[in-house]
Amino acid sequence: MLQSNRRKDLLLGYASITPIIIIIFVVIGVPFVNALYLSLTDKTVGAEPNFIGFDNYVQNFSDPIYWKVLKNTFIYFITDVSFKLVIGMIFALTLTQAFYGRSIVRVLFLVPWAISGMVAAMTWKWMYNDTYGIFNQLLLEFGIIDIPIAWLSGPKMALVSVIIVNIWRGIPFFLFSILGALQTIDKQLYEAAKIDGAGPVRRFISVTIPSISSVIIITTMLSSIWTFNDFENIYLITGGGPLYNSAVISVYTYEVAFLQNEMGRSLSVAGSVIPILLVLMFFMTRRLARDD
Repeated sequence: MLQSNRRKDLLLGYASITPIIIIIFVVIGVPFVNALYLSLTDKTVGAEPNFIGFDNYVQNFSDPIYWKVLKNTFIYFITDVSFKLVIGMIFALTLTQAFYGRSIVRVLFLVPWAISGMVAAMTWKWMYNDTYGIFNQLLLEFGIIDIPIAWLSGPKMALVSVIIVNIWRGIPFFLFSILGALQTIDKQLYEAAKIDGAGPVRRFISVTIPSISSVIIITTMLSSIWTFNDFENIYLITGGGPLYNSAVISVYTYEVAFLQNEMGRSLSVAGSVIPILLVLMFFMTRRLARDD
């Protein structure tokens, strides 16, 4: 009797999730498989695709620009996520303390996350401007620099400039995710650790981090995916220039598809980084499952 009820519950569960699986397959699975197929063709806009095997991938892997863009992507992704996590953690710990105007500060921290990406990008582009941007004006005014800094046109500064913008926009996501997790920690854990002689640093390592590790992993995983695929921020501020020095995979994919009219090759560029994202998600979800 008990086994029969379990079988009915199992069948009911499968029946419940089947429509969702079908919808996901139609909405995501079919376009994904089609994109993988087109990456193996010489597809261009307005023409029928011809199957060419892995020629697009071979061309990418032999193209120095592809490797340059991939390197930029890793620098952009690792630097952004690391700084957002660390700074978000610091601000979250600060905002757990009681001080005058804390509610106002919390609202102000939401601004970078709340405003549209286009507004944020165009505002930062104006502030970075070599001629009338506020950053160069302030630095010149205080005598810190003698000549304006080429924030967006300098080969070394362009990538740094868009990294700063992404960090600024992404900090609130980490801040409020971690802040919410911090507020769920039982205060008695801190009191017990304090009685045992643990100092602030030890309490942070032994109590705080283990208590919010699941939130940190989920937040980091989501931010990693978003940052790795970021397009709007870079395209609107630098366009990937100069000479691909600030280009990442998403921007390069767009250029190959719509400016060079090589749709098949652009899909191979995007498809080449899928294994990287899958490995990243595998290790993060595995760590999350271990913590649970």
